Amino acid sequence: MNADFMSIIEAIQQQTDSAGIREIMYGAIENYGFRSFIISGLPDRGQDVRPFVLLSGWNEEWYERYADLGYVHLDPVARNCFSTTKPFDWSDAPYDREADLPARRVMEEARDFGMDEGFCVPIHMEGGMQGAVSLVGGTQELDDKRRLELHMLALYAHGQLRFLSSSRPDLAPRRAITGRESEVLKWVAAGKTAGEIADITGLSTRTVNQHCENAQQRLGTNNRVHTVVEAIRHKLITL
Repeated sequence: MNADFMSIIEAIQQQTDSAGIREIMYGAIENYGFRSFIISGLPDRGQDVRPFVLLSGWNEEWYERYADLGYVHLDPVARNCFSTTKPFDWSDAPYDREADLPARRVMEEARDFGMDEGFCVPIHMEGGMQGAVSLVGGTQELDDKRRLELHMLALYAHGQLRFLSSSRPDLAPRRAITGRESEVLKWVAAGKTAGEIADITGLSTRTVNQHCENAQQRLGTNNRVHTVVEAIRHKLITL
């Protein structure tokens, strides 16, 4: 490995928060022709992916859609991580385009967000847990050496984020609330009703209520007031 690549690995290991790793990752993957990424654990069927996400650099609208609709359980790229230990191009994730219409829908919608190509590194952890680092961008210029470097980059970034998460439990709630949930909770804290928040944000009342319920579940609270208090305490929202 060249000195520049090793300096990137060392920099990741020295980071004490996810913001630092995010900055390093964006700079590093750009050198390989990639635009964005997600670093996550993979949930069992029926579970929400958001509490498992360690760091997302995805388009926020796509991230929320992907999470809200449970696309992680339909996504052929995510599913393939359970059956291989080797990094792979998204295009190599197997699925039947004619018979597996849900998987086809995920891939087609991803293309609508400019995510038509990518590279994925499966992560296999202790206790049978699975994870992935998925990079968005073309793979045509990747030779074996660059693929190996990306594999190592993914393992180190995923490992450091897991270390930071386990050594600082206060980071968990920060990963478990989305930008849209934070926005809705700010208006709840301001005393707005679901209908009023819907008018302000352009969302439906049903969607506003769903965001509140999702935030409540992920923060382990019993009602909206408790959810707002916890969100403020963890500095997820400010008044």
